[in-house]
Amino acid sequence: MSGAHAVPFVGRQREAPSRSVSWIRSAIVASIGLAWFAGAPAGAVAILNDGFESGDLAAWRFVAGEIASLHLIGRFDLAPPTPLSFAWPGSEIRTRFSGSSISVELAESAPNRFDVVVDGVAQPLLATLAGTRTYVLASGLSTGPHGLVLTRRSESFFGVTQFLGFPGATLIPTAAPTRLLELIGDSITCGYGVLGVGPSCSFSIDTEAETRAWGALAASSLGAAHASIAYSGKGAYRNYDGTTSNTMPVLWTRTLADNASSVWGFSWTPAAVVINLGTNDFAGGDPGTAFVNAMKALIAQVRLHYPNAEIVVTSSPMLDGSNHTLEASYLQSAVSASGAHVSYLDIPTQNPVNGYGCDWHPSGTTQQLMATTLASYLHTLLGW
Repeated sequence: MSGAHAVPFVGRQREAPSRSVSWIRSAIVASIGLAWFAGAPAGAVAILNDGFESGDLAAWRFVAGEIASLHLIGRFDLAPPTPLSFAWPGSEIRTRFSGSSISVELAESAPNRFDVVVDGVAQPLLATLAGTRTYVLASGLSTGPHGLVLTRRSESFFGVTQFLGFPGATLIPTAAPTRLLELIGDSITCGYGVLGVGPSCSFSIDTEAETRAWGALAASSLGAAHASIAYSGKGAYRNYDGTTSNTMPVLWTRTLADNASSVWGFSWTPAAVVINLGTNDFAGGDPGTAFVNAMKALIAQVRLHYPNAEIVVTSSPMLDGSNHTLEASYLQSAVSASGAHVSYLDIPTQNPVNGYGCDWHPSGTTQQLMATTLASYLHTLLGW
């Protein structure tokens, strides 16, 4: 089943596939359009019928509307036996609830890290463990209502997460975000090493945070929701290790990055798609015209799926000197050959004065400067 077959749910813990669940009758749940069930119109709301049998897709129907109790932002896969699985960094679950506390149930293939924000205030980091567990996200609150944003900040190779709901929560319908962005990138967009101090620090799950990377920061400043389709070490033509298989244009077509059978349905429409690739293509030296051709092909692929989106191609802040200049010329060549509503934005080489993250990656300061540059450009381009 493809990523287009992805829908959200709300209620108690999802039971084993062979057992009937008795959730809230006709509970209204929805995504913002990034993860729709096959055939659902844009802006649809999913209605969960009473007596839904896990894996019984016929129990889902759709009605027009944009107000829902739950919004899934990113790519979520409904495919049995683990529906509502996700792995891309920055995947986000938004809701509002009434009550003094809220918990989430997640099934993890391996430990991951999540940012938790309640009423705009950051809560303690959620460090999940492998297996199925319930985690308290906030407690001791007033009776509400409250807003919750739960964001996975670790990237795909740390394993797949399955969302099993907010046990016992009373969720409140709310409007979906209306401003949508998508980013296609590598470790820079993943926030690789952004929490580390100095280039010699060791990368780990605790030094990475997509939520502190430029795309997430720029989207937040523009009041937009975003999807980061990014993976460390990947390039447009070739990867950091020199291989030319499973490059970023290939992974971009997937619901789950490391699952080749999870094909994404491209059932939402971002206002802009921002591409930041090239760092890994240049790792083995000048990639030449093969890089230009790969970028042109990726831009064409994006245009095919998003006919009305602005496409912004950006340079790497990790390339300096002649490499930065050469990459810029390659990117501008690809942009000029790609038609209207495709533009180039130069991201300056990172300045040592602003420090480095792990393995010479952008520091928090550099990521914020990049975000400011991008947000300013999108503000003018989109009129936001």
